[in-house]
Amino acid sequence: MVKTKAMVLREYKKPLMYEEVDKPACGPGEVLLKVKAAGVCGTDLKIRDGLVPTKELPLIPGHEVAGVVADTGADVKRFREGDEVLVSFYIPCHRCRNCRQGRQTICEQLKGRIGFEFDGGFAEYVVVPEDCLISKPAAITFQQAAVIPDALGTCYHVLVRRAQVQKGDSLVIVGGGGGLGLHALQMAKGLGATVIGVDVSAEKLALMQSYGADLVIDGREDPCWSKTVADYTQGRRADLVVNFVAHQASIDEGLRAVGKGGKLALVAYSKEVKFDALYGHLNEIDLLSTRAATKADIQECLKLVLAQKVEPVIGAVIRLKDLNDGLQMIKEGKLKGRLVIDLE
Repeated sequence: MVKTKAMVLREYKKPLMYEEVDKPACGPGEVLLKVKAAGVCGTDLKIRDGLVPTKELPLIPGHEVAGVVADTGADVKRFREGDEVLVSFYIPCHRCRNCRQGRQTICEQLKGRIGFEFDGGFAEYVVVPEDCLISKPAAITFQQAAVIPDALGTCYHVLVRRAQVQKGDSLVIVGGGGGLGLHALQMAKGLGATVIGVDVSAEKLALMQSYGADLVIDGREDPCWSKTVADYTQGRRADLVVNFVAHQASIDEGLRAVGKGGKLALVAYSKEVKFDALYGHLNEIDLLSTRAATKADIQECLKLVLAQKVEPVIGAVIRLKDLNDGLQMIKEGKLKGRLVIDLE
């Protein structure tokens, strides 16, 4: 059996192991990819620590994948060896009510996700269903392509599909200087919103300004920043607060920053988060949850990147065997943009 390299999670809350594994083989309707780049995000930390459902260990994580078709199984019709692609990591049934309504990430018969229930892209090779593939244009690098399905797709899903941001809306992005927030900021500006970015370092504040934020707030220097939002909006407060940071203080301030009839969208998540339901009730505030991105969302993001309306922001590039160091960088909040593994 041919061996290849991969980062394998064998025990929760422990470093992943850089190992030789059997090169995967594709079955009917599946494609073998030579991974060229893989994005890394906070969800991968949760996977490592056993905080999100996955298949039984061992698991090769990695749900943000771009690569080249290396082999195809029977019944593969649209892709062939040598094609450059990116991956939509959800595997929906396409038949249930939610799928028919375009909500494939909450498919009632979800088969699984690449990097969660199925081995993912923290490896030299990965097998994915043909239906998950999206052609990569030559104008986009593999590193850029790898972060589009999640870092951009998740932002598009929450802003366009869930919150339905409109031109003229006032919007607060909590964690706006991070690997998701900077993409949400660009998209929100493109939708015509006034954007207020909240983060906790001078570098991230500067980054938010460079990507077009109308106002930036240092959450450490201004812990009661909901009042700053109220003052900036002349008492109206925000139409939408999008929170990329799952800690209670930011959610409490975010709720107070939302105007009457507005929306609070929680992209980051934790079982411990609490919500002041009375305050929400008195002000008719919508609490929105949001789950990743559909294949259609990812394709729309690809158009935005090609049109140079959104720039994939890559904060650091590492080698596959250095993944554990990269996860520590994410945990410490040191990244300014998205972390990418380069396998070219």
